Amino acid sequence: MQTRRGMIAGIVGVIGVVAWQAVATSQQQEPPDDQLPRFAPGGQLLPPVGWEAWVMVGSSTGLSYAAAPPPAAGAAPGMFHNVYVQPWAYREFIRTGAFPERTMFVLSFYEASHKSAPARAGFYEGDRMPGIEVHLKQAGIDKTGWGFFGFGDGAVPATMIPGAAPCYSCHATEAAHDQVFTQFYPPLRERLAR
Repeated sequence: MQTRRGMIAGIVGVIGVVAWQAVATSQQQEPPDDQLPRFAPGGQLLPPVGWEAWVMVGSSTGLSYAAAPPPAAGAAPGMFHNVYVQPWAYREFIRTGAFPERTMFVLSFYEASHKSAPARAGFYEGDRMPGIEVHLKQAGIDKTGWGFFGFGDGAVPATMIPGAAPCYSCHATEAAHDQVFTQFYPPLRERLAR
């Protein structure tokens, strides 16, 4: 009888270890290759592919980091800025509260529009403006661990914006979490509030 109980306990223990390893492995899967940063032979970042299907974490209109007068009454408040992050990086951030290595944020721009039926007031996103900006987390890329890249037409590889550019110091002093303006992105802000 004791031998049988010991055998059952051993089997249950093995099943528990296997189940735990399966869960741990599923949470640490490698990100899809098409969502990872890719570099040209010269070290320039290649434009991210399929970013339009990534998780949109925030949108703003008229947001500016420089002092500017308010728009005239009835005028568009400025461009819409949409921010996307890879689905795997988003899931990891929600799980841990930290941005994993190789996280990329894509900033895209849309003109503000308001002259379309049935809209009577307000603004919506019009046509997408050319180009995107990418904020990449990668150890060693800069002393901050993050690099900025601008893609003018979205197709040509981009050289990293030098670390002396104001975007680096602004993100270092003004971003709410790990060089990222999470204060502007509701799902990320809510995760950090937990």
